[in-house]
Amino acid sequence: MLRLIHQGSRSTVLASLVLTLTLVSDAVLYLLLPLFFDSFGLTVLWVGILLSANRFVRLFVNPWLVPWFQYFGARTALLQAVVLASAASLSFVFLFSPWTLLFARLLWGCAYALMRLACLHYATEEPERRMINLGWYTSIQEMGPLLVILLTPLLVVHISAQAVLLLAFVLCLLALIPALALPVPHTDRGVATGAQWPWPDAWHRLTFLLCLLFDGVWTVILAPLLVATGWSIPMALTITSALLVSKRIYNTTLGLLTVRFDIWRHKRFWLVTALGLMLVACSLMGLHVVLLASVLGILGHGAFMILVPKLLSDRAGTALERQQTLNTFTFWRDLAAAVGALLASALIAWQSAAEFYGMGGIVLLGLLIALYYGERHRSSTSPHSTE
Repeated sequence: MLRLIHQGSRSTVLASLVLTLTLVSDAVLYLLLPLFFDSFGLTVLWVGILLSANRFVRLFVNPWLVPWFQYFGARTALLQAVVLASAASLSFVFLFSPWTLLFARLLWGCAYALMRLACLHYATEEPERRMINLGWYTSIQEMGPLLVILLTPLLVVHISAQAVLLLAFVLCLLALIPALALPVPHTDRGVATGAQWPWPDAWHRLTFLLCLLFDGVWTVILAPLLVATGWSIPMALTITSALLVSKRIYNTTLGLLTVRFDIWRHKRFWLVTALGLMLVACSLMGLHVVLLASVLGILGHGAFMILVPKLLSDRAGTALERQQTLNTFTFWRDLAAAVGALLASALIAWQSAAEFYGMGGIVLLGLLIALYYGERHRSSTSPHSTE
């Protein structure tokens, strides 16, 4: 099958397959732990700690990821990540103590950080195929979690939650196959630079805000907001599930369209359109028009998250700079997800989600104005401009 894929995209496809296969072991926990925590010997408090620990550990290890990649290389780092992910998945199969499961979640967080940076590294390695490879990465990484959402409820009924976790562990082991199939680099092991704090530029700050608004907070607050605007609880849950599934299907479809067609020929136009959709979505959320705002947010956020890595990669002068800016991109995205889950709980308790999105829209508009003038200044001072 790999022979049908362009040589310049094979490494991206293989790395993305590794990520999506191992992601199953993480995605099933978000469905199973809140429902079957007694079976795992856990309390509800432990469920929250375990499901958030992997996010927070990624923030702490982030400054060391690029030096790690420089020293070991992307292929070795990816193999290390599969081993860590398999060990983490196996811990839940054997139902170890909560503290051991917490350590397993920390391992998983480190594994995911390595795998994601490896995928972005391979996807942006060849400048002329960056957009297509980012399409492969986007579509493939969504497939594992999407299948989890669709199939886990059926599997739990016909087998058991423990059997589902065992199946997820087997998929982690199978991820070794595409990882080992990656080409062995011919260069010697690199010399690592020191750890570097991921300070954000304008695009990283914008990424943080948009991921906070339309990922971290939105995912948690969507169902309560629908109930607050008059929907019944069963209907709100149904709509929320449908939107979450639709978001993954949309991202997968967007990635496949990127691979097959040149849909991003006018990248600046589509980036401005995506930002405009999310700005309108913020305003609508502030006005309690939750359903339409969510659809617009999904459309804009999906396009933004596939276009910005391309923009950041094109602006990097060297391979090291490319890894650093992509690593910074993932850091601020992770921070938004981690902070968003905590912030959403406070917004629900204070019943102030609409006010939050209204203020978020104002901040977003300010960032866009600052970004516009910053881009104009950059184009006037730089001989190379990004489309």
